[in-house]
Amino acid sequence: MNFESKTSDDEWASVDFGGGKRINKLAVIYGANAAGKSNILTALLNVFELLFSPWENKTELVRTRRPFALCADKPTKMHVSFYANRIRYDYTISYTSEHIIDELMEWFPNGSKSLFYERRFVSDDSQAFMKFGQSVGLSAKTKDIFLQNTLNNHTVLSCFGKRSFEADSKPIANLYNWIGRYIHRLDNPQFTLEKSLKQVLENGKAKQFYIQMLEKADFNIVDFHAQTAVEDEEQTKIYFDCKAGTETFSLGLDEQSQGTKKFLSNLSTLYSAISNHHIYFIDEIDSELHDDLLLYFLNAFLMNSSESQLIFTSQETSLLNEDLLNNHRDFVFFAEKNRDGAYSEYMRADEFGLHKNLSLYKSYRNGRLGAVPQLGSPLMYLDHE
Repeated sequence: MNFESKTSDDEWASVDFGGGKRINKLAVIYGANAAGKSNILTALLNVFELLFSPWENKTELVRTRRPFALCADKPTKMHVSFYANRIRYDYTISYTSEHIIDELMEWFPNGSKSLFYERRFVSDDSQAFMKFGQSVGLSAKTKDIFLQNTLNNHTVLSCFGKRSFEADSKPIANLYNWIGRYIHRLDNPQFTLEKSLKQVLENGKAKQFYIQMLEKADFNIVDFHAQTAVEDEEQTKIYFDCKAGTETFSLGLDEQSQGTKKFLSNLSTLYSAISNHHIYFIDEIDSELHDDLLLYFLNAFLMNSSESQLIFTSQETSLLNEDLLNNHRDFVFFAEKNRDGAYSEYMRADEFGLHKNLSLYKSYRNGRLGAVPQLGSPLMYLDHE
């Protein structure tokens, strides 16, 4: 999948990394159920998990998701190009569940490609072959520490997370810390909405942002605060000040609709994305949100963020009727299973050759863009005893 922008007309829609490269800040993936929409997010995220999370025990299995059943006995190979701290990196990795077969990291520190590191598997009980590029600037001592501590079941870069290194490892530290700080999981098991809102109350700028967004979203919420719970004086809960006409009343977080809670959860992502440079992978961002509210959320992200990126899946096809996506068709991808269901294919909307006056929505609904379920007859034939 290619996230490069093909136009610089709307500078708010992409990030300029120099050398004629602009990367879109938004990518949405459509397709039928089980077409591979979530899989591409999982695969992208898994690359960064491999780069960030090491093991201490050589018997642990490589950190990966379950492979496709028809290819479970074959190595997995992935490649991704990305920008970290405005430097481009090209990374390729091949592995089985037992060990990393090989990996190659190249970078462009001065605009030209250079070796960051490469590594190849030798044997189960031997150290891997490892080589660092001269542009990384590591001492022989630091290289040896990486060699001694990189097990066959995790990546070279992830080794930085389990040992202390000298100052000459700064290029590796910069990349490793960037991944940990700015790449975000599809779902964070440590995230709770109530905990998040309590943290917002401690940040005046964040609370101001939340209040503005809630007012603009037409929820009739004018403020929120923490209050001692009636049933437990040692516990505080979040309450919202709501307005109806001239009357104001208070509702607890538990009393809010699922749509309101979903929007509040998304505000955490939005605030982080516009206040810093983050990459979020979000599965079915539209669940429990009205399509107008989702469109507003996406426009707010694009208009107010600088170098963040949202990559998400959606079933909300009405977005394809909006100018935002029709005028930026390089935002849109369609996922479709091949005929025998053995793999998924991804195609960007601007690659179909549609006339600019043709609506993406109508073209998609008419089947011109694929990525729709091939359904059989609704009639059922059952044997009766």
